Amino acid sequence: MRAGSTGLGSTRRWAMAVALLTLIVCASASGIAWAAGAQASPAGSPAASPTAAQSPSQLGDDPTPAPPTIAWSIAPTAVVYGQTITAQGTVTPATDGQTVTVAVDGATVAAPVTDASGNFSATFVATVGGTVTATLDDGTVGPPLTLSVAPKVTIKAGATLPWGVTKLWVTVLPASYAGRVAATVSHHGKKVAVAAGHPTAGKLVLKLHTPGVGTFSVRVAAAAVTGLVAPPLVKTTLNAPWHRVAVGSQGRYAHILLTRLVALRFRVPGVSSKISVAAGDSIVAFQKAYGLPRTYVFGAADWRKLDVARLIKARHKSPKTHIEIDKTRQILMIVKGGKPYGIIAVSTGATGNTPVGRFHILRKAPSTSTWLGSAILWRTMDFYGNFAMHGYPEVPPYPASHGCVREPMWVADWTYQHSWVGEAVYIHL
Repeated sequence: MRAGSTGLGSTRRWAMAVALLTLIVCASASGIAWAAGAQASPAGSPAASPTAAQSPSQLGDDPTPAPPTIAWSIAPTAVVYGQTITAQGTVTPATDGQTVTVAVDGATVAAPVTDASGNFSATFVATVGGTVTATLDDGTVGPPLTLSVAPKVTIKAGATLPWGVTKLWVTVLPASYAGRVAATVSHHGKKVAVAAGHPTAGKLVLKLHTPGVGTFSVRVAAAAVTGLVAPPLVKTTLNAPWHRVAVGSQGRYAHILLTRLVALRFRVPGVSSKISVAAGDSIVAFQKAYGLPRTYVFGAADWRKLDVARLIKARHKSPKTHIEIDKTRQILMIVKGGKPYGIIAVSTGATGNTPVGRFHILRKAPSTSTWLGSAILWRTMDFYGNFAMHGYPEVPPYPASHGCVREPMWVADWTYQHSWVGEAVYIHL
């Protein structure tokens, strides 16, 4: 009995072991069949596995975070020194409290912090131009921007006189600016003067010439230097007013007028700050030469003419040194080298009898002890018959002599000394 029982138990244990092994093999086969089903189901329908359109997150995998980006701008982008710039933008993905370092050519100018939406904003004062960057602490950099900064130039002009020098005070910021600053002066649309220099500690004084009367336009330009572009032109106007000048006038305008008359080759009794009676002859000589009313008073019309007057031309070219007497304008002109050397007011024959043509100086008589007798006139130079040039106490602005050419007494000695016997004399209408 005992032996038979023992044999039966062994048989059962063996049968259970075989069944267990069969179960494991079947389970493995089912797994292989499931894997094969991923390629095609027994019915030929699409497999129930993940498709190419499914994302890693749908499969339960963690995605890689997108890198942060900075979208930003500055405004304005072209300024003058000291102007305020606004930098603003957004960091994506939004994170509250991120520091954005704003720098110009590597120098930090602002450090705004983002809000919960990733937005940031800051202002800074422009002191130098260059490449502007926005950088996060992790090294993320926004697109580089360009900022142009120009020096700030201000000017102040002093008092202006005709044919004078006007001081122009120039201030430049930053005070370290040492570039070239130039001022161009224009009158009647033409450039008439230029003055330039380099400021020291942001200061410069330029001396501007104003050759004329009335309005002058001034344009001030500063050169570009490292970190600073050339600024817009700074413009201003200068006004050189005229003043009435007559016999007895004194001051700067009297001196200016006499100086200008000399420049136009009119003889004056001397350049001073007073208009003498003799200087009145110089004024009327100018009025005669340029077809103005012969008033001996220099007013608005005279200053306007003086402003644009050019040296009058000799009518005759040969010989290069000669005397010309214009009966219409009532002036005498000594010509040397083909150009006016000196111009004076004269008075010819009241009846128009002063002869016209080409003559020569025949004789010169400095005093009464001459062939002309005791009635000799001052510094006489006769050129035809009894017709002569000579000094006379009265020289009105119109023809008044008996036929000779009257000269003011104060200038007759000058014409006498600058002429010689045989010199050509032209008299014309």
